[in-house]
Amino acid sequence: MFYMAVQTMVHGTRAGWLSSFAFHIASYIHILLAAFGLTILLKTAPILLVVLKLAGAAYLIWMGVRMLLKRGHVLVSSRPHDAKSPSNAFSDSLTVEILNPKSALFYFAFLPQFTSPDAPAGVWVQILVLGAIANVMFSMTDVVCILAAHFVAAKATATNIAGDVGRKIGGCVLIGMGAKIAIESR
Repeated sequence: MFYMAVQTMVHGTRAGWLSSFAFHIASYIHILLAAFGLTILLKTAPILLVVLKLAGAAYLIWMGVRMLLKRGHVLVSSRPHDAKSPSNAFSDSLTVEILNPKSALFYFAFLPQFTSPDAPAGVWVQILVLGAIANVMFSMTDVVCILAAHFVAAKATATNIAGDVGRKIGGCVLIGMGAKIAIESR
């Protein structure tokens, strides 16, 4: 959610919505993988989880460094100042969420607990349905997050200094999140 809020604050609400959309697509990828057996693969080859975590950590750190090095003024509006920003927000968010080990583990560990091998539908169908329900519920929090981030950014960017400081703080937080994931994956 923080990443989506940063996209909204730095690149505008369109980038925030595209970021949210990318997160949901990535979540459906996690749901499909959970439904069709990646859980078993990760249990038999735990090194894959470590690799996934480290790749996600490296990507977050790279995104944070990129934010810190970005020059120019932050513009908050419903139309981003950089034509590439919305598509970058989508592709970057998709990559961040696909490589997010906590999201993957949520679907892999949480959803199977609510399935039953005795139910008329197969376990994989139950996981797909439960995952879709959870993903729709997460959409509601995304709406609140994007609207709140846009409101805060509009207030904070009354001067260009506030926007630059906000971008630097966001970059540092992403680097910190990536470093924390990298350290925890040892």
